[in-house]
Amino acid sequence: MDLPDAATREEILRVSLAINRISPDVNITRLAATLEGYSGSDIREVCREAVVRVSHERAGLLEKGFVQGSIEESKLRPVCADDFKVAMQKLKASVDESGRELQRVVEWNEKYGEMKRSSSNRRKGPNLSMYI
Repeated sequence: MDLPDAATREEILRVSLAINRISPDVNITRLAATLEGYSGSDIREVCREAVVRVSHERAGLLEKGFVQGSIEESKLRPVCADDFKVAMQKLKASVDESGRELQRVVEWNEKYGEMKRSSSNRRKGPNLSMYI
């Protein structure tokens, strides 16, 4: 399976971040563009890392005794664009598009994959493809 295109990356981001508060400075479409070359699981990990960064920040403040007050004041801040920048510095794309493994998957898919089968009317039944 190929790496996700821009629309798919955007959808992965939206699904992965659905239950989190996101700062208005985060542009999901722009973020999806910066994640070109990342696999779906890489994108999920970037989201996880960004969200966890907010929690770690709050835990550090709690440990130092800086957080007190009402429940409203104790809410975690929304995930912001800087959280994603830091996450992307930590987590690079795991698949090298010019790498040997991806080339082997592409060759396999060309020979046996869904696109090959759908062009052939000899076989009937579900179309299956290889996923990485």
